[in-house]
Amino acid sequence: MRCIWVTFVAVIACRSANAQDVLTGGYDVARTNADLNETILTPETVNAAQFGRLFLLPADGQLYAQPLYQRNVTIAGHGVHNVVFIATAHNSVYAYDADTPAPPLWTVNLGPAVPSTSYDSDVGAYTDITPEIGIIGTPVIDPATGTLYVVAATVENHSYLYRLHALDTGSGAERFGAPVVIEAQVKGSGMDNLNGVVSFNPLQHIQRPALLLLNGVVYVAFGSHGDASPWHGWIMGYSAANVQIQTAVFNTTPNGNGGSVWQSGRGLSADSQGNIYVVTGNGDTDEVTSYSNNVIKLNPGNMTVSDWFAPFNAQMLDDDDDDLGASGAVLVPGANLIVTGGKQGVLYLLDAGSLGHVSSNDSQIRQSFPAVDFGIFNMALWSRSTGPVLYLHGANSSVGAYPFTGNRIATTPASQSSDQYPVPYDGMTISANGGKPGSGILWATTADSWPLPSTGTLHAFNADDLSSELWNSSIKTDRDFLGTFTKFANPTVANGKVYVPTFSNALAVYGPIGSSGGGGASTPVISGLVNAASYANGSVAPGEIVSIFGQNLGPQTLIAGSWDSHGNLGVGLAGMQVTFSGVPAPLLYASAFQMAAIVPYEVANANQTDVAISYDGTPSVVQTFNVAPSAPGIFTDDSSGSGQAAVLNQDFSLNSDANPAAQGSVIAVYATGGGQTDPPDTTGRAAQGAAQVTASVSATIGGQPALVLYAGHAPTEVAGVLQVNLQVPDGVTGDVPVVLTIGDATSQATATVAVQ
Repeated sequence: MRCIWVTFVAVIACRSANAQDVLTGGYDVARTNADLNETILTPETVNAAQFGRLFLLPADGQLYAQPLYQRNVTIAGHGVHNVVFIATAHNSVYAYDADTPAPPLWTVNLGPAVPSTSYDSDVGAYTDITPEIGIIGTPVIDPATGTLYVVAATVENHSYLYRLHALDTGSGAERFGAPVVIEAQVKGSGMDNLNGVVSFNPLQHIQRPALLLLNGVVYVAFGSHGDASPWHGWIMGYSAANVQIQTAVFNTTPNGNGGSVWQSGRGLSADSQGNIYVVTGNGDTDEVTSYSNNVIKLNPGNMTVSDWFAPFNAQMLDDDDDDLGASGAVLVPGANLIVTGGKQGVLYLLDAGSLGHVSSNDSQIRQSFPAVDFGIFNMALWSRSTGPVLYLHGANSSVGAYPFTGNRIATTPASQSSDQYPVPYDGMTISANGGKPGSGILWATTADSWPLPSTGTLHAFNADDLSSELWNSSIKTDRDFLGTFTKFANPTVANGKVYVPTFSNALAVYGPIGSSGGGGASTPVISGLVNAASYANGSVAPGEIVSIFGQNLGPQTLIAGSWDSHGNLGVGLAGMQVTFSGVPAPLLYASAFQMAAIVPYEVANANQTDVAISYDGTPSVVQTFNVAPSAPGIFTDDSSGSGQAAVLNQDFSLNSDANPAAQGSVIAVYATGGGQTDPPDTTGRAAQGAAQVTASVSATIGGQPALVLYAGHAPTEVAGVLQVNLQVPDGVTGDVPVVLTIGDATSQATATVAVQ
């Protein structure tokens, strides 16, 4: 592309022509975590004055998967867009315009996610991933066919299933024979075998690593549910052209147990010859058929072991649960070298042509040394023109840069961040203009505290000197706040923006201030509208409390709503107003990026409603949403839509694990989206009397029917807050889902109540 006009817009357009698509986890099959086509974001342009959070893109669940980015995608009914794809633990996939805050171009849900509590009675309490397990592994995109491959976990009639889906990137429609239920068998005498055959048991396994697309085959790998026996490491291959065809199966321990393939979410790696590299976790090891705590090289096609490496202390690693396979394999571009490391904190440099097998002191490999005291879970590799540099971070330590000299890695960092960070579960990405020194930035997400969950911070370090922190999202918290930290999730850097997954049910988008394409620095832009309790998107209901996401919605600092002298919740707030079909909506709070409003009851008889926001007299573009009679969502304690529900026990105390409800007692569940009431509610008024919802109401607790005693106004709360009194059924114990059905609509299945 030839640059002619010397304008900011023209310069950006010329630069973006060389932007890198991000079609797989870790940016490439070498899993370097590096975007080396980034020229907009540089150490000179990333600072608190010029860089910050642009907008939020809402989702219906936590984001474990790395966002994927593709330019110039033709979207059905919407023309051509640069698109960011996100996948949620609620089993939804979203295609958003990557440059401008707006509602999704398309979204699909791939079935009911598995509540983490459902595993309690089957494999024991599982707390590593809560409150639900849906899409956890990062999808992969085939640009030649415009197909996104993704694996979703579901539970159906108490049967646990994984399915491989193939979605058209332009519409979300299934293609190439998808979906297919993932099944596999191998011969063996290992744990869980039946008559000499070991079968894949989805109940016992987690699809954690990013998917790999290689030579027309999609590879899917599995680890364990917190090492609850029995488990194995599994890898299955499926034809990308017809996912009904399974091309290969590999089991790491067919005659043993263990050997998870989890790699902290990093995908299987591959070299230019098509060899696949996988690093396994703890379990049985004999280096004949069982390969736990191993680096394994697999032949393409038939998935047989062609080479392997095991540390001399593999048995000790197993005994101490110090998985070697905590970070996967990074292939060094331009060299025949592999870098890996695990929980013990030891870094290994291997020769890809001869992995070294095992010796008494690791003398048969290139190099090994203790890089950190504990925990190598992620790495990023910059192929700098002066030689590769590896970036990593251990527990309670600084982020370090380890340069290569020839076929060796420096055993001490050449530079370190000035601050230390307690949690080693960072996301990491290098962005740079090729290997040019002075152009590189290390982007890292860190948890602000331990234990998790915790808020997080996005950092931008000068990649040539990590002691120089260019910017972080905590400098201007009111503007740049990241949200709840997602462990192991890499930021996606593409075309001058940084896309960061969070556990706050949103993708945070950062970039040069004023570059978001939102129509100007002060023009409000709506990027999404969801149920404020459940974060579900879709139709809105009269009286539903909704969260609206976007850009320039109001002032940077959050402002709470207030009641007027007539007992109405105000419809104007610090120069902000939201209207539904021209009717002003009461505002509970508002800020530049998010606000909560109550859908006016006046929209009840319409099929659609036009939503618009104005701030200081500047209007947004109108967005249209469907209207439904009801759209229930249950409030939760942490406002995420998942986990402990907002529930009062019969004695009016808060329900919790430490204060469970008794079987047979009555609980009050707080929700929204119940729709019309009798007598009718007035928009923005405090609830008066005992008006009940007009639609039919039913409920389940722990999957068992619960008697509904009342469903209507929550006394003293604003109209739209729903109180549902339920009698807890007998025979239900533990943290169990509570689900409301109002009319034809059902609340989220991830809100829980504690019962004893």
